[in-house]
Amino acid sequence: MKRLISLILAISLIASCAVLFAGCGDNKGENFPVSIGGTEITEEPERVVVLNDAFADIIMYMGYDTKLVGRSFECDQEMLNVLPSVGNGNNPAIDTLTTLKPDLVIADDTLDEKIRKKIEAEGVNVAVFERYTDQSGIKRLYTDLGTALGGNNDGSEKGEESYAKLFNLLEEYNTTTKEIVVTDAYLYLDDQGNYCTFVKDSVEAKLFGYNGAVNVFGSKTSPAFHSTSVTDDQGNVTEADEQYIRYANPTYLFLDGTVDKNGNITSAVYDKLKEDPNFVKLTALKQNRISFIPKKNFYRPGITFEDILFSMIDTLNKDNEAAEEASKNATEAPTLAPTVAPTKQPATKKVEPTKAPATKAATEAPEDQADYDDGADYADDGGYADDGGYADDGNGGDAGNYDAGNNDGGNNDGAADDQVYY
Repeated sequence: MKRLISLILAISLIASCAVLFAGCGDNKGENFPVSIGGTEITEEPERVVVLNDAFADIIMYMGYDTKLVGRSFECDQEMLNVLPSVGNGNNPAIDTLTTLKPDLVIADDTLDEKIRKKIEAEGVNVAVFERYTDQSGIKRLYTDLGTALGGNNDGSEKGEESYAKLFNLLEEYNTTTKEIVVTDAYLYLDDQGNYCTFVKDSVEAKLFGYNGAVNVFGSKTSPAFHSTSVTDDQGNVTEADEQYIRYANPTYLFLDGTVDKNGNITSAVYDKLKEDPNFVKLTALKQNRISFIPKKNFYRPGITFEDILFSMIDTLNKDNEAAEEASKNATEAPTLAPTVAPTKQPATKKVEPTKAPATKAATEAPEDQADYDDGADYADDGGYADDGGYADDGNGGDAGNYDAGNNDGGNNDGAADDQVYY
């Protein structure tokens, strides 16, 4: 009997130890299996093929890019160029894909259902996620993709933390400490060749707005430009966009396009702007304040978002510093001429120092010579006030904005009186 009791106690002790040590080490058992994206993932995937460029961007931002072994050709981020392509994202080459021996394929909802079944028939899990349409959709993707790649606990948590990190970063840089207001705009062409921009409240427009400048099209609700004024049901009139952009005359233009290592520009919208008589006199074009960002990059809410933000801020800061320096020179110049003029003019009248007229002339001459309306004044000699510079050409604080003062951050107090159409 004693031996039986001892045996039972020994077995109980072994079982307890097994339970205890099972909880030690990693917690993969708690992370998997997981049901996500319409499939059951039983263990952490190590070889992943991604068929959507936005998803790939999120995966990279979360730090799971080390799991990637293949991509669709749409995933053309520079960091992913080393990976083999399996063709189109919604209709990949099955033979090419299976040779990569993935244990998980991540796709969007455009993946052909027949293709999905063929991939699964090869013993590969396929997780399909919806493309995002707003910021809440981006947040959901971070959590879902994190869960698929890292599990219920670790992966989901990493997704939430990565999303918060990205958008906290964007908000942090959504400020400007510059005294001179810089305006900007983003333009691209649609399939019909019409000028377009990002619409109000879209994720793309929000990202563009984080750069600290005033987006002159921040209130626009339709992508394509209106060629004529539009009146809504309440009688509110929206200016024709083509007329408005000339009036707003943004300090800086960001355009859909690329620049290669040799400086060659590929941009359909830039080519059209240069030949368009309505826009050829835009300050940004005349002063070459142009920067190129491919439109597709604004739909990659991960590592590319971060790159875009820093690129825009760097460009605008350089431009703002130049504007501030020019403004500083303009305000300092009037103080220089009077200090020189008084020492020279009295000397020319020294031959008759005792005569009243000569004395009067000597005392008045400095005032006349230093009169900035006679040629030295920056307001009349081609300086910043009248030469199309920052006060009157639509740049800086007088640039105006789409809503004639209703756009936050814009200053339109002088725009109606000072702005010159061309």
